[in-house]
Amino acid sequence: MRHSIAATNASRMFSLATHATVESRARALPPEDGELAEMYARWLTARGAGPLPPRAAVTFEAMLPMVGRINLIDVLPARAPGEAFHFALRLVGTAREMRAYPTYKTVRDIRPRRLAETVEADFERCVRLAAPTLSEVDIGDGHRMARFRRLLLPYAEAPGGTAPSLLVACLVDGPGVREMMASPRFRDHTG
Repeated sequence: MRHSIAATNASRMFSLATHATVESRARALPPEDGELAEMYARWLTARGAGPLPPRAAVTFEAMLPMVGRINLIDVLPARAPGEAFHFALRLVGTAREMRAYPTYKTVRDIRPRRLAETVEADFERCVRLAAPTLSEVDIGDGHRMARFRRLLLPYAEAPGGTAPSLLVACLVDGPGVREMMASPRFRDHTG
């Protein structure tokens, strides 16, 4: 009897440990976090009197408060069924590394699929609003949880443009986020 209960508990633990969860909630602007608030203020300054700042405003100096925690995402017309927009990952930055993708990657390549779907929904919201958005995202692998905040800043192709062609995602992550993202229990889950 004890072996049966232990086997059942082990089975439950395994299934819990392989279940990726992702929940994103919109938060009000301006951000409370100092670094995100500074990036938001810089976006407002770069925008000036126009509807969106131009892509040319995305410089190393302008991104300085978030260097190492910025992702650059090209906003392209839909290319696949079910896409509202096509989001190409141009540059992904973390505190440990910053890399341009040597091969073409999109938001739909993110794993687990649930994270990709949530990211895509948040990006679509920002593009449709053509305005900054702030989200708080909880991620879990069925065993532990972690949280990060993402400020999305849209940029137009040229001055005066109204349609975002680039998103700058500024990330502030809490304890355990990087480890969760690297964990096979989270990343390799297909759902």
